[in-house]
Amino acid sequence: MSSNRSSIDLKQLAVLLSCYVIGSAIVYIPSPLTAAAGNDAWISMTFAYGFGMIMLTCVLYLYHRHGGVSMIAYSRKLIGQTATYPLGLVIVLMLFFAVCAINASIGDFFTSVMMSNTPPYVFHSIGMLVSALTARSGIRVMARMFFLLVCLMLFFSLLVIVLAVPIYHPAFLLPMFESGIKPMLHGLFISAGFPFGEIVLFAMLFPFVRLKSGQSVNKALYAAYSFSAFMLILPTLCAIMAFGPAAGHFNYSLYRLATEIHIIELLQRMEAIIGIALILGSYMKATIMLFILYHCLIQLFNLKDDNVLMYPISVVCIFLSATMFQSPADFQEQVYLIWPFTVIAAGGGITIILTIATWIRHRNIQAERGDSP
Repeated sequence: MSSNRSSIDLKQLAVLLSCYVIGSAIVYIPSPLTAAAGNDAWISMTFAYGFGMIMLTCVLYLYHRHGGVSMIAYSRKLIGQTATYPLGLVIVLMLFFAVCAINASIGDFFTSVMMSNTPPYVFHSIGMLVSALTARSGIRVMARMFFLLVCLMLFFSLLVIVLAVPIYHPAFLLPMFESGIKPMLHGLFISAGFPFGEIVLFAMLFPFVRLKSGQSVNKALYAAYSFSAFMLILPTLCAIMAFGPAAGHFNYSLYRLATEIHIIELLQRMEAIIGIALILGSYMKATIMLFILYHCLIQLFNLKDDNVLMYPISVVCIFLSATMFQSPADFQEQVYLIWPFTVIAAGGGITIILTIATWIRHRNIQAERGDSP
């Protein structure tokens, strides 16, 4: 792969981070979050953002301490070649699930809202093919194209949020903690895993950035991550203010919010642009996840990077998207219960263990050199 396709600058990395965090979550996350936490959903998401910042701090610490290499590379250095294989396989399986879940959600959206008579595998196949072609073109092409797409997605989402102002009722935000702290903790659990905790997987893209003199990776990524968190908290707040306790009963809160916009006869049927935003967000996140999955596999098994595996991986993801979820209820359980637990326990646990091991190793090196700790 040429250097032009395999490296990006810091601004492009920040754009990819925003695409990755916001992605499909801007449409999908308000509904399960409000169903679990009620009026406290936005509080849950705020605390989840704090958890994500801790994980981002850990992966940035690992990035700096190990000279900008990938998670697979510094795992080999810390725990050895043999122990890296099971760790890497856990990450690979997580990525397979994430790509397939995103792809399946696109098909579910189309078949439940727009084209109910079309088989879901049609959307699975088309979505995965487009993602594979984009990922195969290289990370620089992805970053350049996604900048335009994320701007379009955010514009459509913000347009709906602004036009829906007349139907907001701030009183729906109260009372807080009406049923105690447990619903808020449930919402925290969901949003800490999806999407904020997923930053541990995004760390595989850090080695692709090429820094210029005086640039700070930490500052750029903290800013992009905070902006992404704000763009997820905002629609959650708006959904609660618009629908109150009923917000958790709509699968696509922003889509439902768009259907409520009727400004004389000039602006109606605004839900179409939210459909575009959902498709763009899901496409961008699926592509980034597929790109990370591909590079995890070639680094874990020391394969040649010639993109030969990209299409076979995509075919596997198409089949898994069509067979992994038996029903909408099964999808809800796996994505909003099992996946957050896996991200927090496996992804977060691996990151914390590697961070502690790196810190201990650095302290030992300093002690051997006779430096102060």
